[in-house]
Amino acid sequence: MHIEALLARYGLAAVFLGSAVEGDFTLILAGVAAHLGYFPFPLALAAGAAGSFIGDFAWYMLGRVRGPRFRAGRLYERVGHRIERLAARLGPAELIASRFVYGTKAASMVFWGLHGMSVVRFAVVDAVGCVLGSLAFTGLGYLVSGSATILLGRVRRVQLWLLGALAVGVILVVIINWTARKELHIDNGDEEAG
Repeated sequence: MHIEALLARYGLAAVFLGSAVEGDFTLILAGVAAHLGYFPFPLALAAGAAGSFIGDFAWYMLGRVRGPRFRAGRLYERVGHRIERLAARLGPAELIASRFVYGTKAASMVFWGLHGMSVVRFAVVDAVGCVLGSLAFTGLGYLVSGSATILLGRVRRVQLWLLGALAVGVILVVIINWTARKELHIDNGDEEAG
């Protein structure tokens, strides 16, 4: 079975599962695949948002059930102070912002579970964040793919598109990671100076 047939048959399930586990990169690839016609763009958005919500809810429940253990862990130690500051500034809207601040999403979900946000409130705020995140990242993949189609004369070979999407994804992750580390370094410097 060719990769095109696999994408057409299992692509939306892969988007759902991938966005539940990883998120951003999966959604970018979903946008590329939607642009190439393997599945409709609205279904890619829905699968990405639903998968993101399921993954977020699992982290939130772990925070409610095993919060103190996570608070003592390395992940929370690395980003917990940033999440606490963002939560103090933004309140529950931090759930939405966390999907755009690299490295804070899972810890944010744990944070709100640990701090006892009600399940209903979490579900409503996080659902908005999942839809916005899916729209932003899937839309980015769709737009990047569209620009590449025009530039390359409408080449339809999915391997080339996936390679291009992979390159864009890697570049985005590197830039976001570099920015987050720089900000973390600045935040740590401010705390040490204060």
